[in-house]
Formats: sequence, C-alpha cells, structure tokens
Amino acid sequence: MKTIYPIFHLTRADFLERIRRYSFLLVLAIIVLIGYLFVPPEGAGYRVLQVGAQRGIYNSAWIGLMFGLTAAMHLPMLGFYLVKNAVSRDRQTNVGQIIATTPISKLTYVVGKWFSNLAVLVLILCVLTVMAVVMQLVRAEETTINFGALITPIWLMGMPMLAIAAALAVLFECVPFLKGGLGNVIYFFIWLATIGFVLSSSVDEATGLAGVARDPYGYTRQLVNIQEQVLAENPDAEVNSSFINSGSDIESTFTWNGSNWPTRVVLDRLLWFGLAVVIVGLAAIPFDRFDPASRKLTPKREGLIHRLSNRFGDFRSAGMLHSKFEEKEVIPLANAAQLTTITITSNRWRFFAVLAAEFKLMLKGRSLIWYIGAIGLIVVFLVWPLDVVRRYLVLVMLLWPITLWSGMGNRERRYQMDQIIFSGAHPLRRQLSASWIAGFIIALIASGCITAIMIAIGKEFTIVSWLAGSMFIPSLAIALGIWSGGPRLFELVYILWWYLGPVEGVPLFDFMGVSHMAIETGVSTYYLIASILLILFAIIGRWSYFEDSLI
Repeated sequence: MKTIYPIFHLTRADFLERIRRYSFLLVLAIIVLIGYLFVPPEGAGYRVLQVGAQRGIYNSAWIGLMFGLTAAMHLPMLGFYLVKNAVSRDRQTNVGQIIATTPISKLTYVVGKWFSNLAVLVLILCVLTVMAVVMQLVRAEETTINFGALITPIWLMGMPMLAIAAALAVLFECVPFLKGGLGNVIYFFIWLATIGFVLSSSVDEATGLAGVARDPYGYTRQLVNIQEQVLAENPDAEVNSSFINSGSDIESTFTWNGSNWPTRVVLDRLLWFGLAVVIVGLAAIPFDRFDPASRKLTPKREGLIHRLSNRFGDFRSAGMLHSKFEEKEVIPLANAAQLTTITITSNRWRFFAVLAAEFKLMLKGRSLIWYIGAIGLIVVFLVWPLDVVRRYLVLVMLLWPITLWSGMGNRERRYQMDQIIFSGAHPLRRQLSASWIAGFIIALIASGCITAIMIAIGKEFTIVSWLAGSMFIPSLAIALGIWSGGPRLFELVYILWWYLGPVEGVPLFDFMGVSHMAIETGVSTYYLIASILLILFAIIGRWSYFEDSLI
C-alpha cells in the first residue's frame, strides 16, 4: 500500500493537470477530425483500408477494424508527442525538487508517470470509440450496430500499442539525449520503420496473401480472414491490402462480419502489453530523480553560433583589457554636473535587429550534429541523382527544421520571459511578426529544394504552391504554439500532416503541392487562406494572453 498510494496520487495529479489545458481540447478535436476523415465517403479522392480494388461495407466489424488499425498504428504516434512532457514539466516547474526530497523511489515515479500517460491515451481511445459508432451511423451503409464487433478490435489492437507508446514517452524523457527534439524525430522513424517491417514481413509480395504473424498491431490475423473470404467469393480477385491510398474510388464492396478473437490471441495482446511494463522498468535506470549531483556541474550547453560569438567576445575583451594595462589609463570619476536628464524620443522599430534576434533564438542550443546534418542534406541534394532526392531527401528536409518551428509562439512562456517581452512597445505587432517572418524564411529555404527539383525534372509545379506551403508551416507553428503554450502540439500535428501529405500523397494534406492531384484541385489556394486564418488565430491568442497577464 505504501507504493500504491504514491503511484495513484502521481497519476491523478498529472492526469488532471493535462486534461485542464486548452491543448488537450485541441487534441480531442483533432481526434474527432481523424475519426471523420478515416471513414471516407464515395468520391473522397482517397481510400482507407482496401483489399485489392474492394473494401468492406461500413458495418460494425469493418469500421471496428478501421478504427482498431487507427488506434494501433497512428494513435501511438500522435499520443507519444502528446504525453512526452510529464517529466520535463516537473523539471521546469521545480516540482521535481520537491519530489526529490520525498521517499518516492525512481521506479514508483516512472510508473506513476506511465499510468498518467496511459490514462490520457485511454481517454482519447474512448473518444475514438464513440466516433466509430457515430461514423457508422453517418455513412449509414449498415445502421445496425454490433457493439462487440465494433469495440473489441479497437481496444484489443489499440490498448497494447498505446501502453508501449506511453512507456516509451517516459523512457525518452529519462534519457538525456532523447528528451528533446532529437528524440521526437528518432521515435517517428522508429514508428515508421516498425509499420513498414510488420506489413512487409507479413505479406507475400508475389501473391499479396498475408501470413499470420506475431505483429504488435494484431492486424495480420484479421487480414487473413478477409482475404480468405474474398478469394472464396472470387478466386481471381486481387487481395493486396493497403491502409491509406490516394486515387480513384473503390470498384466494389463486400460484407465482412468480422473474425473471432480466441483466448490465445487475447493472451498474445497481453504479451505486448507486458513489453510496456518492461520498458517502464528500464526507464527507471537512467532517471536521475531530479538530483543535481547526478548531473555534471557544467554550464548549460549553448548553441554553435552563441559559442563562437562568446569566444570572439572573450578575445576582444582580453585585447581591450591588455591595452588598458599597457597604457595605464586612469578613468576619471563621473561628475554629477555632467549628468543630463533623459529626453523623450520617438520609439523606433529596429526590425532587422529583432529579426536577427529571432533567428538567434531559433538556432540557440542546436548541437554541432544538427548543423552537420543540415549541411550534409544540402551536399547530398547537390550530388545525388534527382529521383533519389525527390523520393527521400526532400521529405527529410521538410522535417529537419521542425525543432526550429516548434518553439515559435511559446518560447517566451516556457522560459518565463513573457513579462519582459510584453512590456516592450507594440509586442504584438513587432515581436510576433518578426518571429513569423523568421519561420517563413526557414520554410522557404527548406522547401526551396522541392521547387528546384520539380523544375529540374520538368514536373508541374507552381510558385504559388511553394509560397503557400512555406506560409502554412510558420502560421501553423505560431498559432498552435501560442494556444498550447508548448512545442508538442505543433510537432504532433505537423508530423501527421507531413506524413499524410508529402509522404502518402493525400491531396487534402499536401501543403507543398507535390502531387499532381493537389495541383489540379487547387489545394494551394486553400492553404493560403488557412495561413491567413491561422495568423489571425495566433493574434487573438496572443492578445488574450497579453490581456490576462496584465490582470
């Protein structure tokens, strides 16, 4: 009982603190939108969960499988970025120093944070389950709801993966080099590689037939049952499966009433849940329990540019001091009669100085590895074949500066400098615009490679698409940063948008206009309008926070 009580109160306090934030309401709104988009109507221009050129009728079993795959494959990626702030928040608010004085052990603390992360993700899974019921009624292809066939795959497929994502979020926060933006990018590629490995290893490329494999998502057993039914009805039917695809509509539909979940399958899902328990135990090993003695007593690591400027300043100061000692100049004392009164002058806006300061803040704290990676991407872009660059490198270049954009709109609040910045003249107009322009310039540089490649290979591409995509990124970053007060929400939404748009080619999410269908449908115009609306949304959020800080 001595261990259960601290775990319960840690979980309860952290869970209540999370769900009271505006950012959590935004996440719930995003989940509702995802639930709506993942059951597309006819003529939507994209397809979700198909077998060959067919899909199942939207009955309880098929929608349950669709939402189960969403909960198992995509929600862990979104949930990781949502909950990966429990330990860092205790560090920033100095609550960790209070915890360090209590008898709470390292294992008790990380287990409490894991339960808190899992409670938040379970609440989201509940919302996703409700959306599954709603979408079956909205599409109305089969209005009879079988709750067993609808709910069972969602929870059996999604719950173990959410437990693993919650445990990895705690582990990444306890490992020093994984707790920042680098860990966020590493987790995304781990998630992407896991999906690719499971799907490629469980399906025969020649026949498209799935084999029952012990995959963490619990998908292959369901896919085998679907393929057997399709082949029983039509032996010549194509059975290659895909989850999200862009293209024409489904040619035909069939009725699938689901498959059984025997005891051995349920036990297999519990084994994956047990993996999450192991990860939590491993997280307690590198956790320092907020003990400053466990960290090196060295100054905080500065960015490369900041270190070079400090080194130049040290040399200059040393030279000035040496010359003063050589000349033995005596500095006269100030005379009170020489002092003059301060005159009121016009408040001049030094735009380029503020813009340079925003660039410096964005680059502050970036390691040498980050700069080497950025330079390496540019070098590879210049020397590698265009087809390889267009396929892989451009996508990485759009993702590399994500940690620069994610600090927009929330850096002042995170480092408790908002009162100082807001006390200046016209902070809403001057500082906010300079921050947006800095992010826009970085987006132009990152996405400019796409324009160069499209022109080089003679593919259709417009300057409007380039500008619209470059405007959308900083607008989304600064709006979500202001309203959420942190970088996580933007990283979550942007990576999802990046994955569905430039990677998967879904026209609605293709903010850079890479796909031909996105150009034909004029998506860039919608993103220009969305950028303007996001800027207005950011201004409203900053103004409301500015007004509240004055009360």
